[in-house]
Amino acid sequence: MTEQVKVDSNYPSPKKVHQVDETTLGITWTDGHESVYPVKMLREKCPCANCIDEWTGEKRIKPGTIPDSIRPVNIKSVGLYAVQFWWSDGHDTGLYPHELLRKLCECEACKKARV
Repeated sequence: MTEQVKVDSNYPSPKKVHQVDETTLGITWTDGHESVYPVKMLREKCPCANCIDEWTGEKRIKPGTIPDSIRPVNIKSVGLYAVQFWWSDGHDTGLYPHELLRKLCECEACKKARV
């Protein structure tokens, strides 16, 4: 028996994912919010079991090991709940839930709200 993933249909989802510049990714959400993300930060925050120990929650990515040149080479929507990135370093197992992506937003409004 497989576990069903509950999707909150009221939660915003990405409407458009686009490269803002060489080092920044943007997401336009269905609620109109415009998120921005340094691509290196997104790669460092990968939530997959290869990057975060499932039992301890400890990050397996050592600080400073992700190169500044990291880039997404492919981006795919996964169901109604996540985005998957294929990175230029060959990594592709991370699924970024929409909720996580919103929490990681680096726009000025989101940064102020976290303070």
